[in-house]
Amino acid sequence: MVLTHVDPQVLLTALAGSSGEGEAFSLMQVHPGTLIWTLIIFGLLMAIMGKLVWKPILKMVHEREGKIREALEKADQAKAGAEEAIAGQRALADKQRQEAANFLTKAKDEAQRAGEEIMEKSRREATELTERARRQIEEEKNRAIEEIRSQAVDLAITAASHLLGKTLDSESHRAIVQDYIDQLPGNLNSHP
Repeated sequence: MVLTHVDPQVLLTALAGSSGEGEAFSLMQVHPGTLIWTLIIFGLLMAIMGKLVWKPILKMVHEREGKIREALEKADQAKAGAEEAIAGQRALADKQRQEAANFLTKAKDEAQRAGEEIMEKSRREATELTERARRQIEEEKNRAIEEIRSQAVDLAITAASHLLGKTLDSESHRAIVQDYIDQLPGNLNSHP
């Protein structure tokens, strides 16, 4: 037989344990029989729950706690490793920066030294060229002086031969010298 409809009044009466003799059920009243049975049932449920449910639950909680603890330890180790790696990277970056600065300093020094060497070499070459030019000028000057002396001697000899070839008065003497002076640019060009 299946109950489809239960009257609430009947249900309350059955739970209260009354036989229908007019006792009213009240939740505020303490019934010693119900209290004892409630405590016995609660104790049995706690014992059953403790053996069947609480032990596996506590075991799972302890396992989960262990896994969490391991995960936290691994996270701390990973954090320490990451901090170590960061410190290593910083040290490496600082070292590379220092090496780069040293390289730049060396490069600047070498460039300056090379520039100074080039300037010194240029000065030496300029001095050598200047000296060579002075020597050439001096040689050309000496050659020109020698040539002028040679031509002067030739001119003096030619002038003397003209003068000695003719004995003239002062007026003719002047005319011969003037004539010779007029021919002088032509004589200079014709002598080697």
